[in-house]
Amino acid sequence: MSHSNCFHCALPVPPNDEFQVEIDGELQSVCCPGCKAVAELIRDAGMSRYYSMRDAPLPGRGKPADDQAEWQMFDRADMLAAFAVSEDTKAEATVYVGNMYCAACSWLIETTLARLHGVASARVNPITHRLNVAWNTTETGLGSILATLARLGYAPQPLAPESAARPEITEQRLALKRLLVASLGMMQVMMFAIGLYAGDYQGMAPTMQGFLRLVSFVVATPVVLYAARPFFVAAWRGVKSRTPGMDLPVSIAVGAAYAASVYAMLTNGPAVWFDSVTMFVFFLTLGRFLEMRARHRSIDRSSALSNVLPNTATRLRDGELQIVPVAQLEKDDHLSIRPGESIPADGTIMAGKTTVDESLLTGEATPVTRKIGDAVIAGSINLDGPIQVRVRSTGSNTMLGTISRLSEHARYARPAYVQLADRMASYLVVAILFVAAAVGLYWALHAPERAFVITLSVLVVTCPCALALATPAAFAAAATRLTERHLLLTNGDAIEVMARATTVLFDKTGTLTIGRPEITSTTLLSDGFDEATCLAYAAALETVSTHPIARAFSGNDIPVVASAQSVSVGRGVEGTIDGQTCRLGSHEFATAQGAPAAVDQSNATSVYLAVGGRPVARFTLADQLRADAIRTLRAIRKLGLKTGLVSGDNEPSVATVAHALEIADYHADCTPESKLEIIRRAQRAGETVVMVGDGINDALVLAGADASIAPGHGALLAQTSADIVMLGDCLEPVLSALRMARQTMRIVRQNLLWAILYNAAALPLAALGYVPPWAAAIGMSMSSLVVVLNALRLSRFT
Repeated sequence: MSHSNCFHCALPVPPNDEFQVEIDGELQSVCCPGCKAVAELIRDAGMSRYYSMRDAPLPGRGKPADDQAEWQMFDRADMLAAFAVSEDTKAEATVYVGNMYCAACSWLIETTLARLHGVASARVNPITHRLNVAWNTTETGLGSILATLARLGYAPQPLAPESAARPEITEQRLALKRLLVASLGMMQVMMFAIGLYAGDYQGMAPTMQGFLRLVSFVVATPVVLYAARPFFVAAWRGVKSRTPGMDLPVSIAVGAAYAASVYAMLTNGPAVWFDSVTMFVFFLTLGRFLEMRARHRSIDRSSALSNVLPNTATRLRDGELQIVPVAQLEKDDHLSIRPGESIPADGTIMAGKTTVDESLLTGEATPVTRKIGDAVIAGSINLDGPIQVRVRSTGSNTMLGTISRLSEHARYARPAYVQLADRMASYLVVAILFVAAAVGLYWALHAPERAFVITLSVLVVTCPCALALATPAAFAAAATRLTERHLLLTNGDAIEVMARATTVLFDKTGTLTIGRPEITSTTLLSDGFDEATCLAYAAALETVSTHPIARAFSGNDIPVVASAQSVSVGRGVEGTIDGQTCRLGSHEFATAQGAPAAVDQSNATSVYLAVGGRPVARFTLADQLRADAIRTLRAIRKLGLKTGLVSGDNEPSVATVAHALEIADYHADCTPESKLEIIRRAQRAGETVVMVGDGINDALVLAGADASIAPGHGALLAQTSADIVMLGDCLEPVLSALRMARQTMRIVRQNLLWAILYNAAALPLAALGYVPPWAAAIGMSMSSLVVVLNALRLSRFT
């Protein structure tokens, strides 16, 4: 390492600093007193060889934290309950150790903690960077352990017990073990089979033949009893429920081949099929493993989202800063969030100004500026300024929690296409069993010595595994890829519908526009009200509205209180202020008149305030188009789809947007009912309609469309009625969803065609005796692998 870099953390040493530490008789330069202290700690503990064992560190790795006093907060009883499993005086916790970079770090951590008084054990997994540590609570505490790690230059983060282990990880590990047993067994049995096949042609001593059969039996037995166990369990479950699945013929084939081979080995029969059994189990297990990984990718995405939340938060209460578990946060708590920290809950900034990184949640790579009064979302990163935040929602009620919940819902949903494929596979299983029985009976009458082998080949080669996997594998991969593109699928049937869509209709406000309208002017229509009073009345009324226009008034002070508020969807909001009935919305709604008298004819959106049935103010609002709107709509039309615009805004403002986006078919002054009628009219004309609009205010319209997409609006995600929710400020995900839907159905058709052609070709060949069991095992397994691998191509679709 160059003398200009710190010996401990590899950062450049400032020219005027003269910090040095003696390691193994040599003076080494370090960049700061912290690195000097850590290096001396390692040296004095007799662990200097750590520096010779480690890989070259990345600059900054291992540099100690500036403030370590906060770790002592983890010695509190509530923190121990949140992050450790304790019994009497014994406690155990899992800690994620940041800044690890090589195996020597594991040795250093384990050795250092082993010497810490009260620590019973410390084990580090260098792959996952997780430390499992156990200690005596009467002798030391979790805070002391974390502080020791921090002094070594690591960034420890205690994990809650429920986050330390994930069920899908356990499932994956078990599946990997079964795959390993199957692969090793297959390779060994195939080696013995080569000798047996050679003996059939060149002759072999009976004792050697018996020995090779015996060792094949020994190796194949754990493959059948352990690796193939899920097939037998699933087959028996299907038999008990009278819904036979594809595991039934698989289990019959594996069990029959294994039993017949054992019988032939004991009676010195003409042949054994241990090689076919192990090969069959291996390829089937491999196909299941790949399909499972496709499913788990969506879980990995959800876990990545949940892991962005910090485990603790700094709460400001009674003038004091308290470090508490995130699970203990409540609505209206005040939090202090420093630069570089993750925001633990949805809330509103009460003090400070900063930029935040919301890329993991919204897909927007550019950090956004947030100031007093602005909303921040859990999981985003505070980049460059200290802020104080008042908590609005926590846990599963945050936008992050809602995203995870919607993803979970989509993961367990079974689209109609998948259910149809399952039913087809179930019927085919029964048909295959009858066909195999008929083939076996025929050969038993004409060539009894070949009946078992041929029947076995028919059972194996015609197993509808490929057919059963064709659809669900593709839909699972598509759902995962959509999530990665910040599209939350809430209805699995939407993929099939969008693939055959012919028309895409868009709402204007909050869909084609960014959904953050601003008041550009206020026109007073009555002498008895001033502008401030009108804005206050409007803000008080809009407190119950979720429409994007309501946000234009939310930043104003509300010195008045509205009661008896009610929302008329698509028209406005009504309430009582100071004993008078007030309305805010369209001119017709605000004044309760049927004719649009005195309506503003500009190309902006107008909202009217009426008090006691008398219009008192007109607010003119402007909203910007989404930056990629024109590009996205042009690309949608290139796919051969029609585009249209339906909006409740006035004719001039809708026409302006329609002309800017080259939309010829547009409708203004629409109520939800008239929007629905437009959709119904298109459907009667044979169109398949996708509606893109507000998932809450356009709920009736979205439900009436064949498929629907809605922009996500924070905590309101939970209330959306759309089939797909798109996150971020871009419209491009609509195009991605349409293209992904088409590609998914293309993959499904390819998979189904392959499965049908394969079975149609393989069945007669096997029934005629041209396919030996080992070839049947390869053919069936490879057909399943082809289907799964073809579906996984969707994971790379752009």
